[in-house]
Amino acid sequence: MGALGFDEFKELLQSRLGLRGDLASRGASSLNYYGIWVNQAYRQLCTQKNLMGLKKNLYFPQLHTSTTATTTDGTAYVSVPVSTLYITEVFDTTNGRKLTQIPWKKYIEYTDRTDTSCEGDATEWTRYSSYIYLHPTPSTTSDTLTIYYKKLVADLTGSETTIIGAEWDEPILELAAYKAFQHIGEYEKAKVSRETFLEMAAGLADIYYQEQKDSDEAWQPSLAYLGK
Repeated sequence: MGALGFDEFKELLQSRLGLRGDLASRGASSLNYYGIWVNQAYRQLCTQKNLMGLKKNLYFPQLHTSTTATTTDGTAYVSVPVSTLYITEVFDTTNGRKLTQIPWKKYIEYTDRTDTSCEGDATEWTRYSSYIYLHPTPSTTSDTLTIYYKKLVADLTGSETTIIGAEWDEPILELAAYKAFQHIGEYEKAKVSRETFLEMAAGLADIYYQEQKDSDEAWQPSLAYLGK
């Protein structure tokens, strides 16, 4: 988790903007712009690909998790876990096999998806709205599915810290500063914050992939591409 609490983020950002108090409580609803910018930066960092033109996609192992769901006889779906950004895999723990992801269009074309005589152990899945649809439609009420997914981060409040590593505190602050300077029309300062953020993020982008150096897996081109 991060080292800076939400209140500390706001104080540091306010310092970056010359301690402007009017942005800490603005309008009839007393909006705290500093808090808004910090949370916007946090959410954007954790969800957006090619952020700010960054050529490397960011990976946060702390955002990848799993949960289980149990199938119900005759029910074609299970619920998507709360606060899911996207699902990476669905594994049938009961039968010991990985389910294959298919497009919704393919699933909807299956004529047996509502046929009670064609139920069985699911081998495929697709996400639609708040549900994971399974094919075939499950015929038991006891199969356990393990759902692996990337979760959305919740807005910070009070003294809460981020759920990603403390190494990302400074980039979050810099991205929030970029948003703040853009908002108040300080475009040169915004440009500097943007460049600083990109430099920081680029230096951290591959940090977690270092764990893969312990792998014995070897990759080679397919013989088909080598003309064999």
